Amino acid sequence: MKNFISFSSSLILLLAVASTLGYAPSQYSTSYLDQSCHDNIPAVLKKNAELSTLLDLVTKAGLADTLSGPGSFTVFAPTDEAFASIDSQTLKYILDNVELLKDILTYHVVAFEISPAYLSSIKHVYQFPTVQGAAPIRINVYREKGSITPFDTIKKVTINGALVLTALKACNGYVYVIDKILNPKDLMPENDELEIFKRNDLTIVKRIFDALGFTPVNIFFRPETIFAPTDAAFAALPSGFLESLLADKKKLFEVIRNHIVTGYQYSRGLETGPILTISGAIVDVKVSPNGITYGGANVIIPDLTNVQGVIHIIDAVILTDSQLPSINKKY
Repeated sequence: MKNFISFSSSLILLLAVASTLGYAPSQYSTSYLDQSCHDNIPAVLKKNAELSTLLDLVTKAGLADTLSGPGSFTVFAPTDEAFASIDSQTLKYILDNVELLKDILTYHVVAFEISPAYLSSIKHVYQFPTVQGAAPIRINVYREKGSITPFDTIKKVTINGALVLTALKACNGYVYVIDKILNPKDLMPENDELEIFKRNDLTIVKRIFDALGFTPVNIFFRPETIFAPTDAAFAALPSGFLESLLADKKKLFEVIRNHIVTGYQYSRGLETGPILTISGAIVDVKVSPNGITYGGANVIIPDLTNVQGVIHIIDAVILTDSQLPSINKKY
């Protein structure tokens, strides 16, 4: 994405300072000064055939006039393919409820301009408030390996894990085309790791977290990514092994730490190679057209966003030889 590489250093510094002080970047945008703004956001959506569903829904929800106004705005625009991937009954339920539709659509809108230049100034991750109001969006910027400054080449950008495909300029802001629909519930305060465990029937992982006394307010005090084994993965361990773990909190603590890495590691940002866990163990990640493996375990459900980070569900438990010498090493 060439648009993400070129930028003005002075603008970046100005926007970064403004953000730090709590001022909206739109105060420094010139888009809204053009009174002959015809190529506005709805017009940009109309020109792109892959965004026709979003344009129809924006019109149905009564948001077209607002997004045609002076702005500035930033819209994260799911493709028609993204909408087509939704279960038909779920989509019908949303379409039949205009307030719910507005809630979802306004979660895709930021009430100021986030330019590609501004994205280039983000070191790794940043959260922005949305027009929806109840939850922010999480923007991750992935750079070439070895990059050490915010100005190094960007490889990918994700929004709550959704991949940014391209950037489109409108006279009153920007449209970023993304490959998934964003869910405002993802970053609501109540959507923590324990809630994800419950919702996805990860009863043993939740049991381990409960046994260790982990709570939503004190889990390591930092953003984290959990590769969470299914109940079936734990059931595949030798008879009695899980019970022995649950009886030995020190060993249990080390085993679960094999499954946790720091930061927001969405699948789009993962690369083939070693990754350091918080236990100190090095686990091999492999990314291929067939999927992602973590220490030999398959990622079967990726990118479950929550307020503390990201959860990927995997189909095997990751153990070192010292933790279970009788089982072949998983990584």
